[in-house]
Amino acid sequence: MIIFNLKSLLDKKGMTQTELARKAGIREATMSAILNNTIKEVSVINMEKICDTLDCAPGDFIDNIPAADFEKRRNMLSKEYFIPTTTREEREKIVNDALALSTLDAPEPTRHTKQLADQFIEGNISEEDMLRAAIERYQQ
Repeated sequence: MIIFNLKSLLDKKGMTQTELARKAGIREATMSAILNNTIKEVSVINMEKICDTLDCAPGDFIDNIPAADFEKRRNMLSKEYFIPTTTREEREKIVNDALALSTLDAPEPTRHTKQLADQFIEGNISEEDMLRAAIERYQQ
């Protein structure tokens, strides 16, 4: 499985995901999908923009790993790595950004949604657990 390891390269360059997206002229949502390895395909043009902005080659941020290793890595990052390595403020910003997007032309988030968001912000549940609980509640 092809994966993108831009996070470590960004750390070395002292640049954030938002800065890279802005400087490279790539939509933030696309950049987020690349960094989170949820994107299905990346255009050669976007790879060139990333390389030009970071002064690197594609091989500096693209790897090929077995699919099983990718799933293991994704699980580790989401549960064991994400909460301990993010601050409450960073998690709160993630939630606020998501709520702002989800409530455009929509009613106020439910009490249940707000409680899940608070649990995530406090670091008590992972993003995946929060999403799973919200989906389960919605399906009831």
